Amino acid sequence: MPERLTPRPLILAATLIAALTLLSPAAAQPPDPRFDEETGRDRRVWPPDVLVDYTRMRLTMEIPDMSAAAFRGVQELWFTGIGAPRTSLTIDCGPGLTVQSVHFVSASGGVRPCEFSRPATNKLAITFPAPLPVGQTALLRIAYDARNPGGRGAGLTFSGDDRRTPEVDFMCHAQGQPQSNHLWFPCHDFPNDRLATELVITVPHPYEAVSNGFIRSITHHPAAGDLPRRVTYHWVQDAEHPFYLVTLIVSKFDVINLGGPNSNRPGLWMPVYGALGSGGALELNFANTPAMIAHFETLFDSPFPWDKYAQIICRDFAAGAMENTSASTFANMFGRRGASGFADGIIAHELVHQWFGDLVTCRSWEHLWLNEGWATFGEALWAEQQRGRRRYDGVIWEKFSSTISRTGGRSAPRDAALVSNLYRNPDQRFYAAENPYDRGAVVLHMLRRRLGDDIFWKGVRLYLKRHRFNQVETDDFRVALEDASGESLERFFDQWVLRPGHPQLAVDLEWTDDQRPNGETAGTLRIRVEQTQNIDEFNPAYAFVLPVWLDLPEAGRTGRTVHLVCDSRITTAEFALPRKPDSVTVDPGMTVLADTTIRQDLAAWLRQLEHGPSVAARAVAALALAAFDDDRARAALAAIASGDLEDDAAVIAAATAALAEQPPVAATGP
Repeated sequence: MPERLTPRPLILAATLIAALTLLSPAAAQPPDPRFDEETGRDRRVWPPDVLVDYTRMRLTMEIPDMSAAAFRGVQELWFTGIGAPRTSLTIDCGPGLTVQSVHFVSASGGVRPCEFSRPATNKLAITFPAPLPVGQTALLRIAYDARNPGGRGAGLTFSGDDRRTPEVDFMCHAQGQPQSNHLWFPCHDFPNDRLATELVITVPHPYEAVSNGFIRSITHHPAAGDLPRRVTYHWVQDAEHPFYLVTLIVSKFDVINLGGPNSNRPGLWMPVYGALGSGGALELNFANTPAMIAHFETLFDSPFPWDKYAQIICRDFAAGAMENTSASTFANMFGRRGASGFADGIIAHELVHQWFGDLVTCRSWEHLWLNEGWATFGEALWAEQQRGRRRYDGVIWEKFSSTISRTGGRSAPRDAALVSNLYRNPDQRFYAAENPYDRGAVVLHMLRRRLGDDIFWKGVRLYLKRHRFNQVETDDFRVALEDASGESLERFFDQWVLRPGHPQLAVDLEWTDDQRPNGETAGTLRIRVEQTQNIDEFNPAYAFVLPVWLDLPEAGRTGRTVHLVCDSRITTAEFALPRKPDSVTVDPGMTVLADTTIRQDLAAWLRQLEHGPSVAARAVAALALAAFDDDRARAALAAIASGDLEDDAAVIAAATAALAEQPPVAATGP
C-alpha cells in the first residue's frame, strides 16, 4: 500500500533517532519469548497425549432452577485403550465441579467404583480397578454437582432475567472454544480427539434446551409434590466432533424454521432461536441461510455434514459467534426489526466453519488458521456469490490491509508466525498479530489466484474428502493442493504460513523516451523493486512473481500486465512500450502479501482512482492521494466518499480515510 510521502528532513531526523536508539544500552531487545531466560524452559505449547480413544459421551443433566447457576450431572464416557494397557486416566475438570462418585463399567457390564482425586483445581485423576487392555472399550460413569460452571465467555454462562421486560427471561449458554467446556463437564479439553455425544437435559417448563445433532425425544413431566412441571430434551450427535464444539443453550425462545420443500435447501432442518417476540426479525436476518448452505455444498462438493443447522441468539455472549457443531451461537447483535443480508458476513463465517473447523478440525491451536482462515475466506466467497467479483475483492482488500497493518516489522525467529505453538494461553492464538482470521483468508486468496479456480477447488475438495471427521495440520492442506496441482508448494507455505511478517516493497519507475523514425513516440519503462524489510540469515528475501498492471490503452485493450520474478533484495526489469503508461498499479489482484510504496505523480493517482483495474487498485490510489495538498485530489476523494458505490465499499472507506488526512481547506473571506 502506498505510504504518505514524508519530507526529506523528517526522514533524516527519523533515521538519526533510530540509529541512536539502536546504539543505546536501554534499547536492548526484550526477553526472547521462546524460552524462559531464568529457567531455560521451552515456552512452546505441545498437544497433550491422547492415551485412550474417546468414542462417545452421554451427559445427563438437570437444572432445577434457571435463576441459579447450578445443576446435577451424570456423565457416561466411553473410551478404548490404545498404545499400552492403562491403569488410570487424568482428564480436565473445572473447579466448579464437585465429583461425587466415579464408576468403571467394563466391556462385560461389570460395575466397580474407582478411586479419584483432584491433583489440580482443573484436573480429575481416576484410577481404574483393573488395567484396561489395548483395544478394549470401557465406560466411566461420573456423578457430579456443578455450581458456577463457567462465566461470561467460558464454560456454561447463566444470564439473569429482566423483570421490566417479561420476554427477557433466564438463559444459559455454553462456550467451549478454545478449552472451556471442562468447566461444565469433565473431558479431554483439547481438539486432538473426537467423539459422538448425547445430552439429556431436564429443565423447568416452559424452557427449551438446544444442543448438537438431532432431537431424539422430548418428554414432559407433570408437576408432582414439590416438583414443578419439567421437560427433558434428548439431543444426539452421532457423527464425531471435538469436545470443544459440544454446546447447550437453555431459554424461552421464538423459533422459526428456514427449511421446507420450497427453500433453497429442502430436507434440512434449519431452526433459528431468538428471544420471545423476535420471530419476524429472525426470519429477515437469517433469510439467506438456505441459499448459503446450497452454495457452499456445491462449491465444496460436500453435502452439509450434520443432522440440522440451528442458529441461536444468546445474551451475555462474549464473542461475535461460535461454530458449535450443527448449532452456531450468536451474540445479540440483531435487534428486533431485522434486515435481510445485513449480517450475512458473520452468518456465512459460522456456516463455513461447519465444514472447516467442525468436519475437519485443527489438531492443535497451532494450526488454528485452517479453521478461522477458511471461515473468514467464506465471508468473501459469499459476497462473491451475491454481488460478484468486485465485492469479493473488496472483502479480501479489507483482510489484506488489516494484515499489513498488524504484521509490519515482524521477522523470524523471535516473532510467532501464522502457524505457531508459542503462546501462554490458547486465547492468544485467536488475537495474534499473524492473525489466523485475516492473514489466513489472504493466504487462501493467494493460493486461489496462484493455482486458478479449477485446480484450487479440486485441491480443497480433495482435502475435505480425505480428512472428513478428522483432525488436520497445515501439511495436510498443503499436500492435498500439491496432489491436485502437481506443484511443489513448500516454499509458498514456508514464506506465507510458517514465517512471520511480509515483504516491504519500494517500487521505482523510470521512463525513457525513444523517438522513432516515423515520428511515433515510444520508450522503455524500467521497474525497480527493492525489498526493504529486514533480510538476514533467518529472513531471506521473499521469492514471488509480482504482477504490474500498466494503464496503457491500446486498440481493444485497457491495459497490459507484466510480471517481475523477485527473489533477491533488488529486482529490475525493462519493458519496451508504445508510450508512457498513464498509471502503474502493483499487484492489483492482491496475489502477494506485501506493503508496497510506489511514487507516481498526481495525474497518475487520479487516473488510477477512476480507472484502476480492481477494487484494491482504486483503494490504494485513494490512500495515496492523502499525501497531495491539491484541490483536484480533494475533489476526487470527496466524489468517491459521498458516492453510492455499494459494490466498492472498500474504495469509499479508503477515500473517506484519505480525506480525513488531507490538510484543512483555508477559509476564504469576503
